[in-house]
Amino acid sequence: MTAEVESCPGYTMLDDLGEILRTARKRCAASVVDYDSFTSDSEYLNTLDAKGAEYHVVSIRKPGQPVRFAYEGYVGENDETIFSGPVLAVDADEADFAARWGIALQAGTLKGSAFFDPELFSEALEAVEVVRCSDHPVSLPELVSSARTLIAANERGEPISDLLDELAVLTALVPIHTPEAVPAAKD
Repeated sequence: MTAEVESCPGYTMLDDLGEILRTARKRCAASVVDYDSFTSDSEYLNTLDAKGAEYHVVSIRKPGQPVRFAYEGYVGENDETIFSGPVLAVDADEADFAARWGIALQAGTLKGSAFFDPELFSEALEAVEVVRCSDHPVSLPELVSSARTLIAANERGEPISDLLDELAVLTALVPIHTPEAVPAAKD
């Protein structure tokens, strides 16, 4: 289901989160509540609000062609536990928003009733500090280098589990259409 929300210039997705959640929930509710069965608009709108409270958002995206971003961050004052991962986003604002969501999920601060309560949802995302969020974080030559390091360590009989994990993360972050793909594949 798609819900469009207009944003004021200079507002981020995090700034607009309350409106985004309200709009999406009402749109979902409107798909199952029959307007013609009500005798007044206020009764219909109250029912939409009540029904909307039963829904939670599973994804928030901006329109456009997404690219890969990699993020790192932490929750609250706990900068000793860094969470990281890849996200697809159309711009840095959406990437920051998606990174906050991912970090809050990884840290366990976004769960349960927070998905149904817009205020708790916002608080969980606002508590996140994103320290890095960069687009196209891995080039194919970097991926090839990581693979070569893994192979060399394996040939020497060294432990490779960490290198394998690193290669798996890098693989997820390689841009879909990388111009260097053909030359790097020939190396």
